Amino acid sequence: MPEQTEKLLHFTEEVVRNAAQQSEQMKKELEEARAAALAEAKIEAKDAARAYYDKEAARIRAESGREVSRHLMESKRQIYLRRKEITQEVFQKVCERIASFTASEKYYAHVEEMFRHAMELLPGAKSVTVQLRAEDMAFAPKLAAALAPVQVECQKGSFSLGGFIVHSSQLGLRVDCSFDNRLEELAGHFAESFGLSLSDDLSEM
Repeated sequence: MPEQTEKLLHFTEEVVRNAAQQSEQMKKELEEARAAALAEAKIEAKDAARAYYDKEAARIRAESGREVSRHLMESKRQIYLRRKEITQEVFQKVCERIASFTASEKYYAHVEEMFRHAMELLPGAKSVTVQLRAEDMAFAPKLAAALAPVQVECQKGSFSLGGFIVHSSQLGLRVDCSFDNRLEELAGHFAESFGLSLSDDLSEM
């Protein structure tokens, strides 16, 4: 009887030991499986987060790009309108200054001086036709006398700000010294330089 009890006890201990070993092995395998599953889940979560981030970043970039484009176009429109206003203001003041000058006593002397310079561009001309604005036709006799012996025929021109246009049919040459022409040239240079300045400003926005 004691012998059977001892055998039973030994058998029980063996079973318990085997069970413990199996339990430990299963626990180890379970931990490994858990660690592998967790690692895979982390990778999937990281990939999902990266994909979401890339998608959202692309959406935000596109949205920001559209917003920047809208603001840029609006800025260009505002600058264009302001440039027109400034140009009009500048040339209004220029026209006022010209009108004030042509009404002064210095104007005729300036016209005569310009006339002499213009004639240097028409060397050998024996006669010329001079166009004046309607308000300046009274200068015709004095200009003719100033350029003698060159024959001067004065006509009313289509410009309005002042100055003159002189033409030599003998030489086939024409010299435009009208203030209208000078202002038009000034407008071109002003628009060019002002436009370049605005372009530089916009490129920095």
